This record gives sequence, structure tokens and C-alpha cells, in this order.
Amino acid sequence: MGSFRCWCLLLLAGALFGSGALAYPDEDDFWKKENDIQTVREDNWFQIDAEDGDMTLQELIEKYGYKVEIHSATTEDGYMLTLFRIMPRKISETKKLPVFVMHGLLGSAADFVISGPNNSLAYYLADDGYEVWLGNARGTRYSRRHQELPLHSEEYWDFSWHEIGYYDLPAMIDYVLNKTGSDQLQYIGHSQGTTTYFVMSSSRPEYNQKIALMTALSPAVVLKRIRSPILRVLLKLSDTIKEVLDSLHVFEFFPYNDNNHKVMESLCPANARDTICEELLGQLTGPHPESYSPKLAAAYMGHAPAGASTKQLMHFVQVVRTGLFRQYDNGRKENLQTYSNWKPPTYNLTASSAPVLIFYGRNDWMVHPKDVQEFYKMLPRVVAANLVSDRKFNHLDFILAKNARSEVYDKMRPVLEQYNTINNPPV
Repeated sequence: MGSFRCWCLLLLAGALFGSGALAYPDEDDFWKKENDIQTVREDNWFQIDAEDGDMTLQELIEKYGYKVEIHSATTEDGYMLTLFRIMPRKISETKKLPVFVMHGLLGSAADFVISGPNNSLAYYLADDGYEVWLGNARGTRYSRRHQELPLHSEEYWDFSWHEIGYYDLPAMIDYVLNKTGSDQLQYIGHSQGTTTYFVMSSSRPEYNQKIALMTALSPAVVLKRIRSPILRVLLKLSDTIKEVLDSLHVFEFFPYNDNNHKVMESLCPANARDTICEELLGQLTGPHPESYSPKLAAAYMGHAPAGASTKQLMHFVQVVRTGLFRQYDNGRKENLQTYSNWKPPTYNLTASSAPVLIFYGRNDWMVHPKDVQEFYKMLPRVVAANLVSDRKFNHLDFILAKNARSEVYDKMRPVLEQYNTINNPPV
């Protein structure tokens, strides 16, 4: 029932923009088709197969010749999280720090391998001699166990991205450091994977000493200027949506299951262009259809959405509405009990002392460039803030675009090398 309701809400939003009730915010030209679009969208660039969307993550990684291990870390509050360890493809002349990579909302570790060996971030790093650890937040497809709480209980789903940052990241980071024998690691986060990092680094500042460099891909911290028509509609309806879901005792949003997988297969066929899937992705993240192929979209949606709590989404709604990066607002009465104040505390970003490298896009309809610029001025130690040169680069392009390698990863690589010495980062 919960899954059905979630799909109805998304289809309602799709009907609104499909009927012309919503307009793009001053960027209609992005939908104009170039004459050479067939060439630009060449499937062979990604070196993937249609079957990739139906494989488990272990099967997918091993298919392309990479060695992978599955590990489990347990949080202080009992959640059991799955990590995927991809071993380096080559022996580096100098020992490199392990790299921990964290996904965004409704994503999973699959986000960083689904584009194939030619274009995925995890493979790019492994090819460069890094040991790569892919995290999975609580409640996602690969992290759905708890020491005591049943998966479908309300208590299990009583978390937002605050708990992911406060409990999940420290548990996984400590596990990686213990397993590798390293004192530090490099952290790369996309979207919510940056949100949760800054929860950790500001709320548990001792973890800054364990991070040699944090690389933020589309950091989702300041969210004042969202351009996505679908998200703007859902923001207006969010209170009603929450009331409906609460009344139905639905606390999980877009879980990964067979029914949702079948819906995604029908919306995202691997052999067709200009599909509902493509339009939905464009309306959510920013239109840039020539950056990927229908086959890639189908493979990606075979692994996503990977599940999230409704409280995670509502926490983002609160950030958008208030313009503040702060803990979850439970209402005045519960806030007094939880925080000893009727307002939730704001995260102290000045405590986030590890060096930060930032990449952001002009055509990101979820995280506006001006929001990123406002955000990074709050941080004490920004190495560089790079606005991607491709003017159409959107929110998902950081993990899916055919030019993600040239626009982001190649520019990230020398900075990772700079900060690859434990306890001796460049000044």
C-alpha cells in the first residue's frame, strides 16, 4: 500500500508537468534537440549491457573484472550496514589512502558503478590504484537489518539523514580504518552523501581528524533555490503527503522491491528515447538528455530508487522551508524534550575542519549554484570550489554523465593525490 501511494504521488506530479500546468524555470532551450544527438548518445561509450539493471551489485562489479568484498558495520543504535570493498586494479608506487564513497537520497552504492568501467567513479578510482569502499545508508536496499527492530516496524524507520550522519558514517568510517589499518581516509559524497558528512563533521568533530580530504559533489546543505517543478509541487503538498502516509502507517519512501522494479522497467525501456523516465529525470534533476543513453537510464533505474525513510524527505523539506541547516524539527513539545529548546539546533559548520573540495553544476535543478556558493563560504577550509564547465551539467550527471570523467573525476584526481599523505596534508 505504501509503495502504491508513493507512485500515485509521483504520477500526479508527472501529470501536472505533462499537461502544461508547470513550466520550466527559464531554461526551455535545454530541451531543444541537437542534430547530432544520436551520435552524442552512443550507448557504446558506457560499455554496459541492458542486463546490468537486473544484477546484484556484487554480480555487476565482478562482471566487469573487479574484485569485490562484502562487509558489514553495525552502528551504535543497532543498524547493520553493508559496505562494498573494491580492490585496486593496479599496485601504486606509493601507498594510497582508502577512499570511502557515499550515495545520495534514494540511491545506493550502485550509483558509483552503474555507468560501467569506462565512466563510473568507483572503477575510475580502482583503476588509479585506490581501494574503494562504497557505503549504504540505513533503510536502503543493501542495509535493511537491525539487531533488534523488525524492518517493517515504525521504530526501525524513525530516522532522518541526521542519524545517517551521526551514526552510520562514523560506524562505516571506523570499520574501514580498522580493516585497512589506516589512520585516515578520503571521503567522496554525492548530494545527501554530502549532507550527512556535514552532520557528522559538525556534530562529531573528532571525525575531522580521520578525513584527509572531503570531496563534495553537488553539496545539498543550502537549498533555497530549487528549480525542479516536481519538487516544488511536492514541497507545497508535503504536509498533506505526510499526514496521508502517517495515517496509513507508511514510513518508507520508494523501497526497492519487485513491484517498483517492474514499474521502472516499463517507464525506462533500454531501447527507446524520449521516454517518461527521461522526462521525469530531467524535471527532477535538470534536463540534459544527451549526457547519457536510454540503456544507462534503464540500468540505473534498475537499482534505484533504493529506499529511504519519509522522515529523510521531510528533513529536506524543513531545510528548504527554513533556509537553515539544522536538526529535525519534531514540533515545539518534542523539541523541548529532545533538545531542551523549542527550536532544533543548527549544525555548526565552522566545526567542520577537514579540507573540502567542491564540484557543482549550473543546470542542477536540485542544488542551485548560488546555494552552493552561499554554503561554501560557511566552511573554514575549502580547497577549491569548481563550477563544472558544461553549462547543462545537472544533479545526476556527477554519477551518470558521459562527460563526468572529463568534467569532474579528472579534475578531482590531482587533488586526491595531493592529500594522499596521512597526517600531512598540504597547507
